[in-house]
Amino acid sequence: MKIVPTKPYFFEEDIAYILDKFREILEGKSFLSQFKYCEEFERKFAEYAGTEYAVTATNGTAALELMLRALNIKDGNIVVPTNTNVATAAAVINSGNRPVFADCGKDLTADPESVREQITDNTKAIFTVHVGGLVSPNTYEILDICKERGIPLLEDAAHAHGSTVNGKKAGSFGIAGAFSFFSTKVMTTGEGGMIVTDDKELFERAKILRKIGQMSGMGHDYYVEEVASNWKMMEVVALLGLTQLSHLEEFVERRNEIASILDEELEGMDGIEVLKIPENCRSSFYKYSVFLDKGINKGKLLQRLKTEYNVSLGGSVYDLPLHKQPAFKEFVKCPLPTAEDLCMRHICMSTYYTLTDEEVIYQAESLKKCLKKFTW
Repeated sequence: MKIVPTKPYFFEEDIAYILDKFREILEGKSFLSQFKYCEEFERKFAEYAGTEYAVTATNGTAALELMLRALNIKDGNIVVPTNTNVATAAAVINSGNRPVFADCGKDLTADPESVREQITDNTKAIFTVHVGGLVSPNTYEILDICKERGIPLLEDAAHAHGSTVNGKKAGSFGIAGAFSFFSTKVMTTGEGGMIVTDDKELFERAKILRKIGQMSGMGHDYYVEEVASNWKMMEVVALLGLTQLSHLEEFVERRNEIASILDEELEGMDGIEVLKIPENCRSSFYKYSVFLDKGINKGKLLQRLKTEYNVSLGGSVYDLPLHKQPAFKEFVKCPLPTAEDLCMRHICMSTYYTLTDEEVIYQAESLKKCLKKFTW
């Protein structure tokens, strides 16, 4: 038996739909970039997320930067959880701002107390990141901090398609949220991103900025008040997104079934601690995180799982926090001990849609055997 880190899945009827509509586009019956299918994708994704508006982008990183630029946030400090993808902090810097790193809590998401400690008079926004697909209950406390300070909450929801807390979906807590549709995500278009928001001004401005700042209705074919970039989505990408979105609830439901099996198989196992999801939360289970006891060599464990049992696990979220990344050393102010501990000693079990129950059990049993068989 072989377990791979991730595997995208498109239903046969969806493949037929994509090929049929893309053929029409290639035959010149529609437009190749940012047209009717992108608009349909935006409309349906906003409806799913529970927001008024959505804006497609070329990828999740572009969506993050576009969100910041649409808010016209410049030359400010933006609090960013240190446990996130490089893209979150890169978007802050590329939009003309400075990241200030906050620690994570035991659930790998932003720790509200650490977030509060990083706020200064020049703090212009706070990012929360739904790491691994968990919208933490702490999101409410971070939102309260933002309200107290009169600054916007931004959501990096790259992992959290379909994730909820108290029934409220990722992307609908702050002024805006950004999603990624990268190849590994719960729903994927290969590349692609989306902003969701209830703010009409942000929505309209984002549409202008993703088109190199080009404005319409100004008496000229090309009228630009502000230099931006080209972040438009291709129509074929939107076709992929529409089909994936139509099955998103199925994808999330299956990942939760897989997580339940893993919970049962790994319960009480020596050498590990599973990250538990609170009862009022529904995770997308983009990642199923397991913390290794101190002293277990993570690199050796992953290598032996692969070579001895043919189990290749995906990347963690994340193994090196941003304040330890060389690219961001000028923005580091203090140690962030929880992230420094947990990031280095967690692994992520595979949870993709097409895993069978037998494969899930084999994956868990392989981890058990590997921990018992080898010394560290």
